[in-house]
Amino acid sequence: MCESIDAAAAFFNLPGGIVYLLVGLVLGMVLGWILGRQRSTSSIPQSSDNLAVLPSTNPHATGSKSGSVSLVVNGKTVEVAPLVMEDVQALIVSGQKIEAIKRLRVASGLNLAAAKSVVESLAKVIH
Repeated sequence: MCESIDAAAAFFNLPGGIVYLLVGLVLGMVLGWILGRQRSTSSIPQSSDNLAVLPSTNPHATGSKSGSVSLVVNGKTVEVAPLVMEDVQALIVSGQKIEAIKRLRVASGLNLAAAKSVVESLAKVIH
């Protein structure tokens, strides 16, 4: 490999150290790009709104009504009671998205934009 780098340096009429530096920079950029793509892909399925609903990790949960629903919104995990999520879904089905956003904000502490994003994502799934 050293011979090919020295040949490239002679071809472009550049000092050998500059060519080694350029090769190192290119390799660093390629490795950085590959590692960045691997870190950006997550094992959590997410929608285009950067929202994911995780199964309950509560060890005391015995049925679908107990435990909590974990929402991952913009990388932040928020726990919401299943009854609240049922209320939010019922409000979405009845066409009351604003009330659903209010209910979710009160129960989860999410800001307006995040709660709106969650409700809109749920509305897409429900309808």
